[in-house]
Amino acid sequence: MPDQQCSKKFGECQTWVMINKRGTWDDTYASMKAPFLCNYCGKYIVVATPRSWYKAKALCESYGLEMAIVNSKEENEEIGWAANITFNYEPTHPERWNKMNWIWLGTEEVMDSNDEGTGEWKHWNGKKLEFDPDWDRKDQPDNWTKRRGEQSKVAFSRINKKWDDSFYWKKRPFACQCPKRGCNFTHQEQAGNYGKGK
Repeated sequence: MPDQQCSKKFGECQTWVMINKRGTWDDTYASMKAPFLCNYCGKYIVVATPRSWYKAKALCESYGLEMAIVNSKEENEEIGWAANITFNYEPTHPERWNKMNWIWLGTEEVMDSNDEGTGEWKHWNGKKLEFDPDWDRKDQPDNWTKRRGEQSKVAFSRINKKWDDSFYWKKRPFACQCPKRGCNFTHQEQAGNYGKGK
């Protein structure tokens, strides 16, 4: 129940609504700094907290989402835009391979019976990758191998929007997607116009 208290500290009364840490609606002050939601029509949500690939996939599911699937150049651009929104257009880390420059996608290599990569790529849901992404370097994916296994998961570069094969245990930011879209998204990143819903 809103109590609409007034505060000398804030110089106003509680006339705004927020969801508190218990997950219930509460009234609050307009000048109070707090996380916020917006009417976002994009497909992807990038989470900045670094996690391993399998942990990231599980977290997407725990949020009622799915790990991000990219199947076109347009979707590749959109995930780059979503990453910029998450990181508030902050410059990328100066070290190219820094974990904060790379975002987990829900794409992985098809492995054979010896747990070696086949060169074919699929999404977490078993569906085949439907487009030819730009890989980060000409010899990518390179399937580099260490004792714990082969590079078999895809990371997306927020530096150049290219892909790299990577080890699943690396901790990186990750991208989720809504299972169904409530609205359409038009990507426009010009002069402060960062996208508009239809």
